Amino acid sequence: MNLLTRSSINYIFFSVVAFVIGGIIFFHVIKTIFYRQIDENLKTEKLLIEEQIDFSDSLPDLRQVFSHMIEVTVFNSPKKKFEFIKDTMLYDKSRDKLLPVRQLICENTSIQDKGYIISISKPLAETTRMITTIVGALVLLFVFLTGLLIFVNYFISKSIWVPFNKTLENLRNFDISRDAPLALTETRISEFRQLNKTLDRMAKKMRRDYINLKEFNENASHEIQTPLAIIKSKVELLIQGEGLNEEQMGMINSVYDATTRMSRLNQGLLLISKIDNNQFHHTEQVDLQKVMEKTLEHFEEIIDLKKIRILHHFNAPSCTQMNPALSEILVSNLVSNSIRHNVEEGEIRITMDSDGFEIANTGHPLTISPDELFSRFRKSERTKDSVGLGLAIVKKIALLYQFDIRYEVKENIHLIKVNIHSSKKQDIATTDVSS
Repeated sequence: MNLLTRSSINYIFFSVVAFVIGGIIFFHVIKTIFYRQIDENLKTEKLLIEEQIDFSDSLPDLRQVFSHMIEVTVFNSPKKKFEFIKDTMLYDKSRDKLLPVRQLICENTSIQDKGYIISISKPLAETTRMITTIVGALVLLFVFLTGLLIFVNYFISKSIWVPFNKTLENLRNFDISRDAPLALTETRISEFRQLNKTLDRMAKKMRRDYINLKEFNENASHEIQTPLAIIKSKVELLIQGEGLNEEQMGMINSVYDATTRMSRLNQGLLLISKIDNNQFHHTEQVDLQKVMEKTLEHFEEIIDLKKIRILHHFNAPSCTQMNPALSEILVSNLVSNSIRHNVEEGEIRITMDSDGFEIANTGHPLTISPDELFSRFRKSERTKDSVGLGLAIVKKIALLYQFDIRYEVKENIHLIKVNIHSSKKQDIATTDVSS
């Protein structure tokens, strides 16, 4: 729900609440005014009747004078003085039904020392109709005014929030990896101007930090890779040399293995950093079947060495829009994972269709929690030569292109499923997953 809709709903809600409360108060105020007028008329009629009782021997037919129900009863003995007014129902013989009336009843004693009771009843039907008409007209007027105010408020608010919506659109299109400023729309609203200035400063700082971090990663990788290459070349010369005993050769081999591992680790971390920083801008339509076939050719010697049988079923082309280099890394890491974790004379089954592909391989039981397999530096104890970044890189690529990747284990079969048409980013973690 957007802000404009939310504010409109709140406006409507509080308007209705205010109308209900105001309507109840207005109804009681109107009713009080009309009843006060009726009560004053009843009291005036009562005074006129008391004058007739005090100064006349007989009473005229007052119903013809006041056009409503009046009853006067005179007693020879005095009566205690009291008076009250109430709402009640009286039976109307002419209409044969009960009618609501406002009734005044009083008892008093005349100057001739005779008691009397006066009952004056005024029908409320006409008053009720008048109150209903007034309240109904007020309701219609309020509904019209509320609708008009909501309509005006909506379009005024919509025009006011136009700069803010444009700012959101610019933020959505902002790419920190591209050398383009955050183009924000000018506005006369001070709060939006302050917001735009703050966002502009943040964008510039983010851009500077991104460039500095990118340069640091590239420079650090280059500076580390160069001495590592020198160390490897010198160690290789030592290995090829003569006059080394078995202990010295073992120490040199350890140095060579550590240097190779450090070089692979440096390359892996640099690749993850580049993916995180979205440095792989170029994309094109990639046929994953061709990438898979090329990768299998690349690993052909290792596959033959471990006597692994390859079974593949390419049912349909699996094409997607992505960076070609990342597609090769994705497939290569997954195939390498299925070979490294396989057994001697094992099997790899590859199935591919238009939705993606899956790789199943025989392997050893898991020695690590499945939830940790796609984290950095997490690996099986059986593969000590691995740096533990292969599946972490696969995860980064999958998240970058919104692929759904799952790694399941059923008995001794390790299965990787890659769905290239997943519409949501999902964390690459399942309950049955293998490294």
